[in-house]
Amino acid sequence: MLSNDEIQQLKSENRLLQIQLNDINEMINIREEELDILRKKAAYTISLQSTLDGNLEEITQMQLFIGEQQRKVAGSVRREAAMENEIVQSLEMEKEFYTIRDKYQSARAAITDLDNELAETSSMYRQLAASNARVAELESSLEIALMENERLKAKIEKLTPGQE
Repeated sequence: MLSNDEIQQLKSENRLLQIQLNDINEMINIREEELDILRKKAAYTISLQSTLDGNLEEITQMQLFIGEQQRKVAGSVRREAAMENEIVQSLEMEKEFYTIRDKYQSARAAITDLDNELAETSSMYRQLAASNARVAELESSLEIALMENERLKAKIEKLTPGQE
């Protein structure tokens, strides 16, 4: 039969395991929230990339249009002034293009950072899953030990005559 100290120790260990299990579950919840945040950031980045791709296509179309207009106004003074205005516009668009390109590169860097964070989070999630498996294994071992203790108690009671 287990002494009170042994029973108290088993209860204490059980409480400790329960606290550890609660901590692990809390960590899982936090990691899942972080994964949701990373997924939302990835979706936003994809949306931004799509917008940037559309803007780049518009710029390409505008540059083609400007080139066509420049060929039409080559011989005329009045057309020459219009062409100068279009060149100014072209430069502004080119400036916008470089700005958009810089934003695109920044977004790509953000995607890379998100990929790295996702890889790190996945690694931490695997570690957490391994910890959960270990906790389950320890709980199972505790149950087996408790059952074995009960069986031994019953056996001792049968072997000890006249005591109850």
